Amino acid sequence: MPARRAAAIFSFVLLALITLGAQSRVTELNDAGWKALRDGYHDKAAAFFAEALTYRPDDPVLLMGAGAAAHERGNQKEAMAQLRRALELDPRMIGAAKLLGSIAFDEGDVALAIRTYENALAVAPNDAGLARALKALRKDADTHRAFSESRYERFRVLFEGRAEESIAAQATRVFNSAFFRIGGMLGEYPGQTIVAVLYTEQQFRDITRAPQWSGGQYDGRIRIPVAGAEQKPELFEQVMTHELAHAVIDGIVGRPVPTWLNEGLAQYFDGSDARGASNRMKTAGRFIPLKNLEHGFGQMGSADARIAYDESLLAVEVMAARPGFGWTRLMSRLAGGQSFAEAIPNFGFSYSDLEAPFAK
Repeated sequence: MPARRAAAIFSFVLLALITLGAQSRVTELNDAGWKALRDGYHDKAAAFFAEALTYRPDDPVLLMGAGAAAHERGNQKEAMAQLRRALELDPRMIGAAKLLGSIAFDEGDVALAIRTYENALAVAPNDAGLARALKALRKDADTHRAFSESRYERFRVLFEGRAEESIAAQATRVFNSAFFRIGGMLGEYPGQTIVAVLYTEQQFRDITRAPQWSGGQYDGRIRIPVAGAEQKPELFEQVMTHELAHAVIDGIVGRPVPTWLNEGLAQYFDGSDARGASNRMKTAGRFIPLKNLEHGFGQMGSADARIAYDESLLAVEVMAARPGFGWTRLMSRLAGGQSFAEAIPNFGFSYSDLEAPFAK
């Protein structure tokens, strides 16, 4: 009997030690996962949370971390699945709800985004940010309720007005071709669905440098007037590529980049004429420092805006002309929170170097 009792006590103590060890390991993995996410090491974060979930597969905090890591790695379906499971286990996880709603909207599932925010507000009725987000989503849903829709692989095309299958097919062909060209140079292909809204009742024109057209600015969705675009296929391709470049950059970096860099890259990819830009800068006889072009051109007059766009293209051309320039590393640094001014010296450039083609 004493031997049996001693064996039972030993087994109990051993089980307790194993349990404590597992708990300690999960805590370490959870802390390491969130730190890796904050520091931009998304693959490491995913690995930490995956290991932690082997110990606690139904831990909502770990599931949220795994969902956040999947989101940062571009795997939106996995992210949504993990976040939905986290909320099933604990509806009070407002952070998980906000992230799921944001991803669902970006993926074109506005109904899921609305439902997620409604459930979260039932738990946190005083969260003003959630209330504003839900109001905006409902407005978006009402606006697009009568829209026709087509889905093509990673792209989702909405029509305001009658659906134009030929335009949708042309847009998707351009998107597919440009997507791999842009991602190939920048070194990454964002995983989220890209949504384009085509306004078939509004006359097609080049809106890439027309901030006065409120729907023409990339706001998480590509928005383009397309009536009559078939008559100008080359210009249509240029406009679509330009706006797609903004979407890809946003998908890679996930935070605002300097406007001149964003617009310069978009023009570089859409095939804008750098020689023409250089000639116009010589004629203008003046320039605007790039540091003054980081926060938008929308409030400029037409002459200054033209200079800003031309400078942006020429500055990007300077970087692109250097063989093997580290676009992937630059995007990674920007995504990690560095400003362009902090990042660019690591590549052997200064603002003066970038301004050299037009600052003479």
